Amino acid sequence: MSDEILFDLDQGIGLITFNRPDALNTFTGAMVDGLGELYGRCDEDDAVKVVVLTGSGKAFCAGADLSGAGDTFQTGDKLDFSSCPLSVQAWDVRKPIIAAVNGHAIGVGLSIAAQCDIRVLAEEGKYGFLQNRRGVVADFAIGHVLPRLIGFERAFEMIVRAPRMSGTEAGEWGLASRVVPAALVLDTAMEIARDMVTNCSPLVMGIHKRLMWRGHDMSREEFIELETRLLHHTINAPDAVEGGMAYFERRPPQWKSRVTKDWPEDF
Repeated sequence: MSDEILFDLDQGIGLITFNRPDALNTFTGAMVDGLGELYGRCDEDDAVKVVVLTGSGKAFCAGADLSGAGDTFQTGDKLDFSSCPLSVQAWDVRKPIIAAVNGHAIGVGLSIAAQCDIRVLAEEGKYGFLQNRRGVVADFAIGHVLPRLIGFERAFEMIVRAPRMSGTEAGEWGLASRVVPAALVLDTAMEIARDMVTNCSPLVMGIHKRLMWRGHDMSREEFIELETRLLHHTINAPDAVEGGMAYFERRPPQWKSRVTKDWPEDF
């Protein structure tokens, strides 16, 4: 794997780090391949309970790397690429993904963060989907994802007018659950991740994530039917017993279920 993206696993937390600090972690083809590969690895590895995604240096990801004459995503005459080029998308990973957006996130950088399940932004960072000001359509399915995060009108303005905003403004628009000073972003994200690793069933976290992402495109009746089936799947499983006993005995739970072996069929 390219050294432009790093991975570390410690106590159930898989930490993915964009590692081009001198270039503000602008996104390259190698990073496209690496991030998809790491998402797949985190999905399949039961040792990974929660994923944290961050950037090295002062930026999270300041957009696409255009130093190669604009061919980062195989543009030009080669139009056989997808607007979502990762081999595994964030919403397909059966583990919560927390974006520790430690600094500027522009264009594709902010799209990658928006695909995550939780975002922590830096007050000092600059954020925006600026593709419209560069003459291209925004990618990474942001036109689908963003209205579901912050509502249609604000999403429309962020994508179509394409303003650049501070972390504080982005938080006020609903783009993050937390906005803190840049120096505290990663610590805040890791604190959230550690709480989830310790206190939440990995299997049920994954089921809830998949259910919530799928629920965007389902009717209420379809959602209730699927939710009921998943409740039946978990209610008599070992984690349901362990969660209740751990609460009663005032101790941390010892989760037994695993995403790879206990995942519901056809889900």
